Amino acid sequence: MTSSPKRTLALKWACSGVLALSLQLGCAGPEDELSPAPAVEHQEQAAEEAKPTPRVESLEAIGLDNELSANTRSLLRVRLAKGQEGLFREVPLSSDTDKPIVLRDEGTEGDEKAGDGIFSAIGSVDFDSLRKEQERIARFQEEATEPLTWATFDNRALVSERVLSPLTPEFIRPGVPVPLNPGGITLAVKPAASLIITHTGVVNDPTRTYNPCTNAGNPAGPWTFNHLMTQMANGTVPPAVFTEQWLKLWTVNQSINGWTVPARTGMLTQILNSWPRVNGQLDMTKAPFKLVAIVNRLDLGKGTGPAGYGGRGGNNGGELRFVFAAVNRTGTCTAQPFLIIFEYGVPKSVCSEVRTWAQQWLNLSSSSLVLGSAAYNAALTNLTQQVVVANAAPAKPNGSAINQIRTNDFMLASPWELREFRFDPTSANPNLLKEGTVALTPGDALNNTATLANFINANTAAILANTYTVPTAFASAPFLGANPKVPTPASTWWKASGIANNQARHQFSLNSCNSCHGRETLTNFTHINQAGGLSGFLAAGMTNPNTPFNVSDPFNGTVRPFFEIRDRAQHLDSVANQSCLVRVFDSPLLSPH
Repeated sequence: MTSSPKRTLALKWACSGVLALSLQLGCAGPEDELSPAPAVEHQEQAAEEAKPTPRVESLEAIGLDNELSANTRSLLRVRLAKGQEGLFREVPLSSDTDKPIVLRDEGTEGDEKAGDGIFSAIGSVDFDSLRKEQERIARFQEEATEPLTWATFDNRALVSERVLSPLTPEFIRPGVPVPLNPGGITLAVKPAASLIITHTGVVNDPTRTYNPCTNAGNPAGPWTFNHLMTQMANGTVPPAVFTEQWLKLWTVNQSINGWTVPARTGMLTQILNSWPRVNGQLDMTKAPFKLVAIVNRLDLGKGTGPAGYGGRGGNNGGELRFVFAAVNRTGTCTAQPFLIIFEYGVPKSVCSEVRTWAQQWLNLSSSSLVLGSAAYNAALTNLTQQVVVANAAPAKPNGSAINQIRTNDFMLASPWELREFRFDPTSANPNLLKEGTVALTPGDALNNTATLANFINANTAAILANTYTVPTAFASAPFLGANPKVPTPASTWWKASGIANNQARHQFSLNSCNSCHGRETLTNFTHINQAGGLSGFLAAGMTNPNTPFNVSDPFNGTVRPFFEIRDRAQHLDSVANQSCLVRVFDSPLLSPH
Protein backbone atom coordinates (compact mmCIF):
# COMPACT_ATOMS: atom_id res chain seq x y z
CA MET A 1 0.00 0.00 0.00
CA THR A 2 1.53 3.29 -1.09
CA SER A 3 1.53 6.05 1.53
CA SER A 4 0.41 9.53 0.59
CA PRO A 5 2.58 12.51 1.65
CA LYS A 6 0.04 13.34 4.33
CA ARG A 7 0.06 9.78 5.64
CA THR A 8 3.85 9.69 5.69
CA LEU A 9 3.92 12.95 7.65
CA ALA A 10 1.30 11.59 10.01
CA LEU A 11 3.38 8.50 10.70
CA LYS A 12 6.47 10.61 11.26
CA TRP A 13 4.80 12.64 14.00
CA ALA A 14 2.72 9.80 15.41
CA CYS A 15 5.75 7.60 15.95
CA SER A 16 7.95 10.30 17.36
CA GLY A 17 5.44 11.28 20.04
CA VAL A 18 7.79 14.05 21.07
CA LEU A 19 6.30 17.25 22.34
CA ALA A 20 7.73 19.49 25.01
CA LEU A 21 5.25 22.17 25.92
CA SER A 22 6.84 25.28 27.36
CA LEU A 23 5.50 27.44 30.13
CA GLN A 24 3.10 30.25 29.54
CA LEU A 25 2.56 33.23 31.78
CA GLY A 26 0.53 36.41 31.64
CA CYS A 27 -0.95 39.16 33.70
CA ALA A 28 -2.72 39.16 36.99
CA GLY A 29 -3.90 35.83 38.28
CA PRO A 30 -5.80 35.04 41.44
CA GLU A 31 -2.85 34.06 43.64
CA ASP A 32 -2.59 37.37 45.43
CA GLU A 33 -3.33 38.55 48.95
CA LEU A 34 -5.92 40.85 50.44
CA SER A 35 -4.22 42.45 53.42
CA PRO A 36 -1.40 41.52 55.82
CA ALA A 37 -3.32 38.90 57.82
CA PRO A 38 -5.19 37.03 55.06
CA ALA A 39 -2.30 37.70 52.70
CA VAL A 40 -0.28 34.95 54.36
CA GLU A 41 -3.07 32.44 53.84
CA HIS A 42 -3.48 33.36 50.18
CA GLN A 43 0.25 33.39 49.63
CA GLU A 44 0.67 29.91 51.08
CA GLN A 45 -2.06 28.74 48.73
CA ALA A 46 -0.35 30.46 45.81
CA ALA A 47 2.92 28.76 46.68
CA GLU A 48 1.13 25.41 46.78
CA GLU A 49 -0.41 26.04 43.36
CA ALA A 50 2.93 27.22 41.97
CA LYS A 51 4.79 24.00 42.80
CA PRO A 52 6.54 22.53 39.76
CA THR A 53 4.42 20.26 37.62
CA PRO A 54 5.84 17.63 35.28
CA ARG A 55 6.51 18.73 31.70
CA VAL A 56 5.70 15.84 29.43
CA GLU A 57 7.54 14.90 26.24
CA SER A 58 5.36 11.98 25.15
CA LEU A 59 2.31 9.99 26.21
CA GLU A 60 1.27 6.66 24.71
CA ALA A 61 -1.36 4.01 25.35
CA ILE A 62 -1.13 0.27 24.68
CA GLY A 63 -4.52 -1.42 24.50
CA LEU A 64 -4.53 -4.61 26.55
CA ASP A 65 -7.97 -5.87 25.48
CA ASN A 66 -8.58 -7.80 22.28
CA GLU A 67 -10.66 -4.97 20.89
CA LEU A 68 -10.12 -1.24 21.31
CA SER A 69 -13.39 0.34 22.43
CA ALA A 70 -14.71 3.27 24.46
CA ASN A 71 -13.46 1.72 27.70
CA THR A 72 -10.29 -0.20 26.97
CA ARG A 73 -7.95 -1.41 29.70
CA SER A 74 -4.59 0.00 28.66
CA LEU A 75 -1.01 0.53 29.71
CA LEU A 76 -0.28 4.26 29.81
CA ARG A 77 3.33 5.44 29.54
CA VAL A 78 4.76 8.93 29.93
CA ARG A 79 8.25 10.21 29.27
CA LEU A 80 9.12 13.55 30.81
CA ALA A 81 10.83 16.39 28.97
CA LYS A 82 14.58 16.77 29.13
CA GLY A 83 15.74 18.19 32.44
CA GLN A 84 12.78 16.76 34.36
CA GLU A 85 14.52 13.51 35.21
CA GLY A 86 14.60 12.78 38.92
CA LEU A 87 12.35 15.72 39.83
CA PHE A 88 9.12 13.78 40.23
CA ARG A 89 8.05 10.52 41.80
CA GLU A 90 4.70 10.38 40.02
CA VAL A 91 2.76 11.87 37.11
CA PRO A 92 -1.00 12.34 37.60
CA LEU A 93 -3.41 12.09 34.66
CA SER A 94 -7.00 13.23 34.27
CA SER A 95 -9.06 10.37 32.84
CA ASP A 96 -12.16 10.31 30.66
CA THR A 97 -13.97 8.39 33.42
CA ASP A 98 -13.00 11.04 35.99
CA LYS A 99 -11.07 8.46 37.97
CA PRO A 100 -7.55 9.69 38.76
CA ILE A 101 -4.64 7.79 37.25
CA VAL A 102 -1.19 8.13 38.80
CA LEU A 103 1.82 6.98 36.79
CA ARG A 104 4.99 5.93 38.61
CA ASP A 105 8.48 4.78 37.67
CA GLU A 106 8.83 2.05 40.30
CA GLY A 107 8.75 -1.18 38.29
CA THR A 108 5.23 -2.05 39.50
CA GLU A 109 1.62 -1.55 38.36
CA GLY A 110 2.61 -2.13 34.73
CA ASP A 111 5.84 -0.14 34.87
CA GLU A 112 8.51 -2.24 33.17
CA LYS A 113 11.64 -0.95 34.89
CA ALA A 114 12.15 1.22 37.93
CA GLY A 115 14.15 4.37 37.41
CA ASP A 116 14.27 4.28 33.61
CA GLY A 117 12.50 7.62 33.26
CA ILE A 118 9.28 6.10 31.89
CA PHE A 119 6.25 6.50 34.17
CA SER A 120 3.52 3.89 33.74
CA ALA A 121 0.15 2.73 35.04
CA ILE A 122 -2.91 0.76 33.99
CA GLY A 123 -5.98 2.82 33.10
CA SER A 124 -8.95 3.13 30.79
CA VAL A 125 -8.64 4.70 27.31
CA ASP A 126 -11.50 5.70 25.01
CA PHE A 127 -10.20 4.51 21.64
CA ASP A 128 -13.57 5.12 19.95
CA SER A 129 -13.28 8.85 20.66
CA LEU A 130 -9.62 8.77 19.61
CA ARG A 131 -10.60 7.37 16.20
CA LYS A 132 -13.32 9.97 15.75
CA GLU A 133 -10.91 12.79 16.56
CA GLN A 134 -8.40 11.46 14.05
CA GLU A 135 -11.15 11.44 11.42
CA ARG A 136 -12.04 15.01 12.37
CA ILE A 137 -8.43 16.14 11.99
CA ALA A 138 -8.33 14.48 8.57
CA ARG A 139 -11.48 16.33 7.46
CA PHE A 140 -10.09 19.69 8.53
CA GLN A 141 -6.75 18.94 6.91
CA GLU A 142 -8.43 18.12 3.59
CA GLU A 143 -10.31 21.43 3.68
CA ALA A 144 -7.35 23.54 4.82
CA THR A 145 -5.23 25.47 2.33
CA GLU A 146 -2.15 25.00 4.54
CA PRO A 147 -1.07 22.15 6.84
CA LEU A 148 -2.68 22.14 10.27
CA THR A 149 -0.17 22.76 13.04
CA TRP A 150 0.03 22.61 16.81
CA ALA A 151 2.06 25.40 18.40
CA THR A 152 4.04 25.44 21.64
CA PHE A 153 4.74 28.62 23.53
CA ASP A 154 7.09 30.08 26.11
CA ASN A 155 5.40 32.84 28.04
CA ARG A 156 3.01 33.42 25.12
CA ALA A 157 5.85 33.72 22.61
CA LEU A 158 5.86 31.09 19.85
CA VAL A 159 8.57 28.49 20.33
CA SER A 160 7.84 25.76 17.82
CA GLU A 161 5.19 24.10 15.69
CA ARG A 162 4.54 20.57 14.58
CA VAL A 163 2.29 19.44 11.77
CA LEU A 164 -1.03 18.19 13.12
CA SER A 165 -1.82 15.07 11.09
CA PRO A 166 -4.17 12.22 11.95
CA LEU A 167 -3.20 8.73 13.00
CA THR A 168 -4.45 6.26 10.41
CA PRO A 169 -6.51 3.22 11.51
CA GLU A 170 -3.68 0.74 10.97
CA PHE A 171 -1.73 2.42 13.79
CA ILE A 172 -4.57 2.10 16.33
CA ARG A 173 -4.42 -1.60 17.20
CA PRO A 174 -4.32 -3.75 20.36
CA GLY A 175 -0.85 -4.27 21.78
CA VAL A 176 0.67 -1.41 19.78
CA PRO A 177 1.87 1.84 21.42
CA VAL A 178 -0.50 4.58 20.26
CA PRO A 179 0.79 8.13 20.79
CA LEU A 180 -1.64 10.52 22.45
CA ASN A 181 -0.69 14.09 21.58
CA PRO A 182 -2.59 17.35 22.07
CA GLY A 183 -3.95 18.76 18.85
CA GLY A 184 -6.46 21.58 18.99
CA ILE A 185 -7.65 22.86 15.60
CA THR A 186 -7.66 26.65 15.55
CA LEU A 187 -9.66 26.70 12.30
CA ALA A 188 -12.61 25.25 14.22
CA VAL A 189 -12.79 28.28 16.51
CA LYS A 190 -14.26 31.67 15.67
CA PRO A 191 -12.60 33.84 18.33
CA ALA A 192 -15.27 36.57 18.13
CA ALA A 193 -17.96 33.98 18.88
CA SER A 194 -16.23 31.66 21.36
CA LEU A 195 -13.42 33.62 23.05
CA ILE A 196 -13.85 37.42 23.21
CA ILE A 197 -17.41 38.52 22.46
CA THR A 198 -17.94 42.23 21.79
CA HIS A 199 -20.55 42.02 19.01
CA THR A 200 -23.21 44.71 19.30
CA GLY A 201 -25.93 42.10 18.95
CA VAL A 202 -24.67 40.62 22.22
CA VAL A 203 -23.58 43.59 24.35
CA ASN A 204 -26.71 45.56 23.31
CA ASP A 205 -29.17 42.66 23.46
CA PRO A 206 -32.38 44.39 24.67
CA THR A 207 -33.58 41.35 26.62
CA ARG A 208 -30.31 40.66 28.41
CA THR A 209 -28.47 43.98 28.79
CA TYR A 210 -29.22 47.55 29.82
CA ASN A 211 -27.96 50.85 28.40
CA PRO A 212 -27.88 53.46 31.21
CA CYS A 213 -27.57 56.33 28.71
CA THR A 214 -30.70 55.51 26.73
CA ASN A 215 -32.56 53.43 29.36
CA ALA A 216 -33.00 50.82 26.63
CA GLY A 217 -32.95 47.14 27.46
CA ASN A 218 -33.75 44.99 30.47
CA PRO A 219 -32.25 46.42 33.71
CA ALA A 220 -32.52 42.98 35.34
CA GLY A 221 -31.24 41.00 32.35
CA PRO A 222 -28.78 38.15 32.90
CA TRP A 223 -25.84 40.15 31.50
CA THR A 224 -26.44 43.34 33.49
CA PHE A 225 -24.36 44.84 36.28
CA ASN A 226 -27.50 44.68 38.42
CA HIS A 227 -27.93 40.93 37.92
CA LEU A 228 -24.29 40.11 38.61
CA MET A 229 -24.12 42.16 41.81
CA THR A 230 -27.47 40.83 43.04
CA GLN A 231 -26.37 37.24 42.55
CA MET A 232 -23.00 37.97 44.17
CA ALA A 233 -24.62 39.51 47.28
CA ASN A 234 -26.85 36.42 47.44
CA GLY A 235 -29.18 37.84 50.08
CA THR A 236 -26.46 38.42 52.68
CA VAL A 237 -27.07 42.17 52.38
CA PRO A 238 -29.28 44.16 49.97
CA PRO A 239 -27.57 44.38 46.55
CA ALA A 240 -27.63 48.19 46.69
CA VAL A 241 -25.84 48.20 50.06
CA PHE A 242 -23.39 45.55 48.85
CA THR A 243 -22.58 47.61 45.75
CA GLU A 244 -22.26 51.00 47.46
CA GLN A 245 -20.02 49.64 50.20
CA TRP A 246 -17.68 48.34 47.50
CA LEU A 247 -17.62 51.50 45.41
CA LYS A 248 -17.05 53.72 48.45
CA LEU A 249 -13.69 52.04 48.95
CA TRP A 250 -12.41 54.54 46.35
CA THR A 251 -13.54 57.51 48.45
CA VAL A 252 -11.08 57.08 51.34
CA ASN A 253 -7.35 56.61 51.69
CA GLN A 254 -6.43 53.01 52.45
CA SER A 255 -3.35 51.24 53.73
CA ILE A 256 -2.83 47.90 51.98
CA ASN A 257 0.24 45.83 52.77
CA GLY A 258 2.03 48.95 54.01
CA TRP A 259 1.30 50.99 50.86
CA THR A 260 -0.92 54.06 50.94
CA VAL A 261 -3.66 53.90 48.32
CA PRO A 262 -4.97 57.46 47.86
CA ALA A 263 -8.68 58.08 47.50
CA ARG A 264 -10.15 58.84 44.10
CA THR A 265 -13.06 61.03 45.07
CA GLY A 266 -14.25 61.14 41.48
CA MET A 267 -16.18 58.03 42.52
CA LEU A 268 -18.55 60.35 44.35
CA THR A 269 -18.73 63.21 41.89
CA GLN A 270 -18.85 61.15 38.70
CA ILE A 271 -20.66 57.96 39.69
CA LEU A 272 -22.35 57.74 43.09
CA ASN A 273 -23.81 61.25 43.38
CA SER A 274 -25.62 61.00 40.04
CA TRP A 275 -26.86 57.44 40.58
CA PRO A 276 -30.65 57.48 41.13
CA ARG A 277 -31.82 56.18 44.50
CA VAL A 278 -34.93 54.53 45.91
CA ASN A 279 -35.61 55.06 49.61
CA GLY A 280 -32.05 56.30 50.03
CA GLN A 281 -30.43 53.24 48.42
CA LEU A 282 -28.90 52.96 44.96
CA ASP A 283 -31.46 52.05 42.32
CA MET A 284 -29.76 48.98 40.92
CA THR A 285 -32.00 49.06 37.85
CA LYS A 286 -30.29 52.35 36.90
CA ALA A 287 -26.71 51.17 37.40
CA PRO A 288 -24.35 53.44 35.37
CA PHE A 289 -22.36 50.56 33.88
CA LYS A 290 -22.69 49.25 30.33
CA LEU A 291 -21.64 45.80 29.14
CA VAL A 292 -18.61 45.89 26.84
CA ALA A 293 -17.54 42.24 26.48
CA ILE A 294 -18.07 38.65 27.61
CA VAL A 295 -14.86 36.62 27.67
CA ASN A 296 -14.21 32.89 27.84
CA ARG A 297 -10.92 32.12 29.62
CA LEU A 298 -11.01 28.33 29.55
CA ASP A 299 -7.24 28.47 29.11
CA LEU A 300 -6.86 29.59 32.73
CA GLY A 301 -7.78 26.06 33.81
CA LYS A 302 -4.64 24.55 32.30
CA GLY A 303 -2.70 22.06 34.39
CA THR A 304 -3.17 18.71 36.06
CA GLY A 305 -3.69 19.81 39.64
CA PRO A 306 -7.01 19.98 41.49
CA ALA A 307 -9.26 22.98 41.11
CA GLY A 308 -8.67 25.42 43.96
CA TYR A 309 -10.14 28.62 45.36
CA GLY A 310 -8.18 30.59 42.81
CA GLY A 311 -9.60 28.64 39.89
CA ARG A 312 -6.46 26.73 38.94
CA GLY A 313 -6.01 23.15 37.88
CA GLY A 314 -6.66 20.94 34.89
CA ASN A 315 -9.99 19.78 36.36
CA ASN A 316 -11.24 23.36 36.17
CA GLY A 317 -13.01 25.37 33.51
CA GLY A 318 -10.85 28.45 33.92
CA GLU A 319 -12.69 31.75 34.17
CA LEU A 320 -15.74 33.49 32.71
CA ARG A 321 -15.37 37.26 32.53
CA PHE A 322 -17.69 40.23 32.05
CA VAL A 323 -16.29 43.66 31.16
CA PHE A 324 -18.33 46.79 31.94
CA ALA A 325 -17.61 50.46 31.28
CA ALA A 326 -18.88 53.26 33.51
CA VAL A 327 -20.95 56.07 32.08
CA ASN A 328 -20.82 59.60 33.48
CA ARG A 329 -24.29 61.07 33.82
CA THR A 330 -22.90 64.47 34.78
CA GLY A 331 -22.02 65.28 31.17
CA THR A 332 -22.43 63.67 27.79
CA CYS A 333 -23.60 60.18 28.62
CA THR A 334 -21.02 57.97 26.97
CA ALA A 335 -18.88 55.04 28.04
CA GLN A 336 -15.86 56.22 30.02
CA PRO A 337 -12.35 54.78 30.66
CA PHE A 338 -13.37 53.13 33.92
CA LEU A 339 -13.52 49.38 33.26
CA ILE A 340 -14.85 46.82 35.72
CA ILE A 341 -13.95 43.18 35.05
CA PHE A 342 -15.91 40.47 36.85
CA GLU A 343 -13.74 37.33 36.86
CA TYR A 344 -15.58 34.15 37.83
CA GLY A 345 -14.01 30.77 38.47
CA VAL A 346 -15.98 28.24 36.42
CA PRO A 347 -17.34 25.70 38.93
CA LYS A 348 -16.58 22.53 37.01
CA SER A 349 -14.80 19.99 39.17
CA VAL A 350 -13.94 17.06 36.92
CA CYS A 351 -12.52 16.75 33.43
CA SER A 352 -15.69 15.41 31.82
CA GLU A 353 -17.59 18.49 33.04
CA VAL A 354 -14.86 20.78 31.73
CA ARG A 355 -14.99 19.02 28.36
CA THR A 356 -18.75 19.55 28.14
CA TRP A 357 -18.22 23.20 29.08
CA ALA A 358 -15.63 23.53 26.31
CA GLN A 359 -17.90 21.82 23.80
CA GLN A 360 -20.67 24.32 24.57
CA TRP A 361 -18.30 27.23 23.92
CA LEU A 362 -17.01 25.64 20.74
CA ASN A 363 -20.60 25.16 19.55
CA LEU A 364 -20.92 28.96 19.53
CA SER A 365 -18.52 28.90 16.56
CA SER A 366 -20.88 26.65 14.59
CA SER A 367 -21.94 27.87 11.16
CA SER A 368 -25.53 27.23 12.23
CA LEU A 369 -25.35 30.00 14.85
CA VAL A 370 -25.19 33.65 13.77
CA LEU A 371 -23.23 35.78 16.22
CA GLY A 372 -25.67 38.08 18.06
CA SER A 373 -28.78 36.23 16.88
CA ALA A 374 -31.54 35.14 19.25
CA ALA A 375 -30.38 31.51 19.06
CA TYR A 376 -26.73 32.46 19.69
CA ASN A 377 -27.59 34.71 22.63
CA ALA A 378 -29.77 32.01 24.18
CA ALA A 379 -26.91 29.51 23.95
CA LEU A 380 -24.48 32.02 25.47
CA THR A 381 -26.93 32.79 28.29
CA ASN A 382 -27.09 29.09 29.10
CA LEU A 383 -23.32 29.17 29.56
CA THR A 384 -23.07 32.34 31.63
CA GLN A 385 -25.92 31.45 33.97
CA GLN A 386 -24.15 28.24 34.95
CA VAL A 387 -21.50 30.43 36.57
CA VAL A 388 -22.90 33.75 37.77
CA VAL A 389 -26.05 32.73 39.65
CA ALA A 390 -26.17 32.61 43.43
CA ASN A 391 -24.83 29.39 44.97
CA ALA A 392 -23.03 28.36 41.78
CA ALA A 393 -20.02 27.75 44.04
CA PRO A 394 -21.40 26.82 47.48
CA ALA A 395 -17.98 26.44 49.12
CA LYS A 396 -16.90 30.01 48.29
CA PRO A 397 -17.93 33.21 50.10
CA ASN A 398 -21.59 34.11 49.51
CA GLY A 399 -21.79 30.96 47.37
CA SER A 400 -20.50 33.10 44.51
CA ALA A 401 -18.14 31.77 41.85
CA ILE A 402 -16.40 35.16 41.64
CA ASN A 403 -12.61 34.93 41.94
CA GLN A 404 -11.92 38.66 41.90
CA ILE A 405 -13.08 41.96 40.44
CA ARG A 406 -10.50 44.18 38.76
CA THR A 407 -10.75 47.75 37.65
CA ASN A 408 -8.83 49.81 35.09
CA ASP A 409 -9.38 53.51 35.72
CA PHE A 410 -8.60 56.80 34.01
CA MET A 411 -12.03 58.35 34.58
CA LEU A 412 -11.90 59.08 38.30
CA ALA A 413 -8.38 60.53 38.25
CA SER A 414 -5.08 60.22 36.43
CA PRO A 415 -2.84 58.39 35.76
CA TRP A 416 -4.22 55.01 34.73
CA GLU A 417 -4.59 52.82 37.81
CA LEU A 418 -5.48 49.19 38.46
CA ARG A 419 -7.19 47.83 41.57
CA GLU A 420 -8.38 44.42 42.72
CA PHE A 421 -11.19 43.29 45.02
CA ARG A 422 -12.12 40.00 46.66
CA PHE A 423 -14.10 38.47 49.42
CA ASP A 424 -12.00 38.00 52.54
CA PRO A 425 -13.46 35.14 54.62
CA THR A 426 -11.23 36.11 57.59
CA SER A 427 -12.41 39.72 57.83
CA ALA A 428 -15.06 41.17 60.11
CA ASN A 429 -17.38 41.47 57.08
CA PRO A 430 -16.74 38.29 55.07
CA ASN A 431 -19.81 38.85 52.87
CA LEU A 432 -18.55 42.19 51.54
CA LEU A 433 -15.92 42.93 48.93
CA LYS A 434 -12.55 44.16 50.14
CA GLU A 435 -9.76 45.88 48.26
CA GLY A 436 -6.44 44.05 48.33
CA THR A 437 -3.06 43.67 46.72
CA VAL A 438 -2.74 43.13 42.97
CA ALA A 439 -1.32 39.82 41.80
CA LEU A 440 2.36 39.45 40.95
CA THR A 441 2.93 43.22 40.90
CA PRO A 442 5.30 44.92 43.35
CA GLY A 443 4.70 48.40 44.70
CA ASP A 444 5.42 51.06 42.08
CA ALA A 445 8.23 52.58 44.17
CA LEU A 446 10.27 49.37 43.78
CA ASN A 447 10.74 49.72 40.03
CA ASN A 448 14.33 50.38 38.95
CA THR A 449 15.71 49.58 42.41
CA ALA A 450 18.30 47.21 43.81
CA THR A 451 15.52 45.47 45.72
CA LEU A 452 13.82 44.50 42.48
CA ALA A 453 17.10 43.29 40.95
CA ASN A 454 17.87 41.24 44.05
CA PHE A 455 14.45 39.60 43.98
CA ILE A 456 14.62 38.66 40.29
CA ASN A 457 18.20 37.40 40.63
CA ALA A 458 17.34 35.34 43.69
CA ASN A 459 14.29 33.82 41.97
CA THR A 460 15.47 33.53 38.38
CA ALA A 461 15.05 29.76 38.16
CA ALA A 462 11.54 29.89 39.62
CA ILE A 463 10.53 32.78 37.36
CA LEU A 464 11.73 30.95 34.27
CA ALA A 465 10.04 27.74 35.48
CA ASN A 466 6.70 29.45 36.16
CA THR A 467 6.76 28.52 39.86
CA TYR A 468 7.37 31.83 41.63
CA THR A 469 5.15 34.10 43.66
CA VAL A 470 5.54 37.76 44.51
CA PRO A 471 5.67 37.79 48.31
CA THR A 472 3.94 40.22 50.61
CA ALA A 473 7.35 41.28 51.91
CA PHE A 474 10.91 40.98 50.63
CA ALA A 475 14.12 42.16 52.28
CA SER A 476 12.11 42.97 55.44
CA ALA A 477 9.92 45.52 53.64
CA PRO A 478 6.54 45.54 51.86
CA PHE A 479 6.92 44.16 48.34
CA LEU A 480 3.59 43.17 46.77
CA GLY A 481 1.78 46.30 45.61
CA ALA A 482 -1.81 47.49 45.86
CA ASN A 483 -2.69 49.98 43.11
CA PRO A 484 -0.22 49.79 40.22
CA LYS A 485 -0.25 52.81 37.95
CA VAL A 486 0.57 53.27 34.28
CA PRO A 487 1.57 56.92 33.82
CA THR A 488 2.92 56.34 30.31
CA PRO A 489 2.08 52.92 28.82
CA ALA A 490 4.86 53.18 26.25
CA SER A 491 7.50 53.28 28.99
CA THR A 492 5.92 51.24 31.79
CA TRP A 493 7.97 48.10 32.33
CA TRP A 494 9.88 46.53 35.22
CA LYS A 495 13.62 47.00 35.11
CA ALA A 496 16.64 47.54 37.33
CA SER A 497 20.37 47.78 36.97
CA GLY A 498 22.08 44.52 37.87
CA ILE A 499 19.43 42.03 36.71
CA ALA A 500 21.48 39.09 35.47
CA ASN A 501 18.94 37.34 33.22
CA ASN A 502 16.84 39.50 30.89
CA GLN A 503 14.44 36.67 30.05
CA ALA A 504 13.61 36.41 33.74
CA ARG A 505 13.20 40.20 33.84
CA HIS A 506 10.86 40.04 30.85
CA GLN A 507 8.71 37.25 32.27
CA PHE A 508 8.49 38.96 35.64
CA SER A 509 7.59 42.23 33.96
CA LEU A 510 5.05 40.70 31.58
CA ASN A 511 3.33 38.96 34.48
CA SER A 512 2.87 42.20 36.39
CA CYS A 513 -0.38 44.03 35.77
CA ASN A 514 1.00 47.43 34.85
CA SER A 515 3.59 46.13 32.39
CA CYS A 516 1.09 43.72 30.85
CA HIS A 517 -1.02 46.85 30.31
CA GLY A 518 2.04 48.72 29.11
CA ARG A 519 5.31 48.29 27.28
CA GLU A 520 5.77 44.52 27.47
CA THR A 521 2.73 44.04 25.21
CA LEU A 522 2.84 47.42 23.42
CA THR A 523 -0.55 48.17 24.95
CA ASN A 524 -2.03 51.60 25.63
CA PHE A 525 -3.29 50.45 29.04
CA THR A 526 -6.54 48.63 28.14
CA HIS A 527 -6.71 45.27 26.41
CA ILE A 528 -10.48 45.81 26.02
CA ASN A 529 -11.45 49.48 26.10
CA GLN A 530 -14.74 51.17 26.94
CA ALA A 531 -15.92 50.92 23.32
CA GLY A 532 -15.05 47.24 23.05
CA GLY A 533 -11.87 47.89 21.06
CA LEU A 534 -9.06 45.40 21.53
CA SER A 535 -5.35 45.97 22.06
CA GLY A 536 -3.00 44.82 19.32
CA PHE A 537 -1.95 41.99 21.61
CA LEU A 538 -5.49 40.56 21.39
CA ALA A 539 -6.70 41.92 18.06
CA ALA A 540 -3.86 40.35 16.06
CA GLY A 541 -5.41 36.89 16.23
CA MET A 542 -9.13 37.60 16.26
CA THR A 543 -9.58 37.28 12.51
CA ASN A 544 -6.75 34.82 11.97
CA PRO A 545 -5.24 33.15 15.06
CA ASN A 546 -2.07 32.46 13.07
CA THR A 547 -1.33 36.18 12.88
CA PRO A 548 1.49 37.11 15.29
CA PHE A 549 1.77 40.27 17.33
CA ASN A 550 5.47 41.09 17.39
CA VAL A 551 6.85 42.99 20.37
CA SER A 552 10.46 44.06 20.82
CA ASP A 553 12.01 43.70 24.25
CA PRO A 554 12.37 47.19 25.77
CA PHE A 555 15.79 46.27 27.18
CA ASN A 556 17.62 44.56 24.30
CA GLY A 557 15.25 44.71 21.33
CA THR A 558 14.66 40.97 21.06
CA VAL A 559 11.48 40.46 19.04
CA ARG A 560 8.93 38.04 20.47
CA PRO A 561 6.00 36.81 18.35
CA PHE A 562 2.94 36.60 20.59
CA PHE A 563 -0.03 34.42 19.56
CA GLU A 564 -2.42 34.99 22.46
CA ILE A 565 -5.64 34.15 20.60
CA ARG A 566 -4.10 31.16 18.87
CA ASP A 567 -3.16 29.67 22.21
CA ARG A 568 -6.66 30.19 23.57
CA ALA A 569 -8.31 28.80 20.42
CA GLN A 570 -6.27 25.63 20.12
CA HIS A 571 -6.70 24.94 23.83
CA LEU A 572 -10.49 25.32 23.55
CA ASP A 573 -10.69 22.93 20.63
CA SER A 574 -8.37 20.42 22.27
CA VAL A 575 -10.34 20.34 25.53
CA ALA A 576 -13.63 20.04 23.66
CA ASN A 577 -12.55 17.18 21.40
CA GLN A 578 -9.64 15.27 22.87
CA SER A 579 -9.20 12.77 25.65
CA CYS A 580 -8.77 14.14 29.14
CA LEU A 581 -5.52 12.19 29.24
CA VAL A 582 -3.75 14.75 27.02
CA ARG A 583 -4.37 17.50 29.56
CA VAL A 584 -1.10 16.27 31.09
CA PHE A 585 0.62 18.29 28.36
CA ASP A 586 -0.95 21.56 29.53
CA SER A 587 1.44 24.13 30.94
CA PRO A 588 -0.35 25.89 33.81
CA LEU A 589 -0.70 29.64 33.49
CA LEU A 590 0.66 31.34 36.59
CA SER A 591 -0.85 34.78 36.12
CA PRO A 592 -3.08 35.12 33.08
CA HIS A 593 -4.34 38.49 32.03
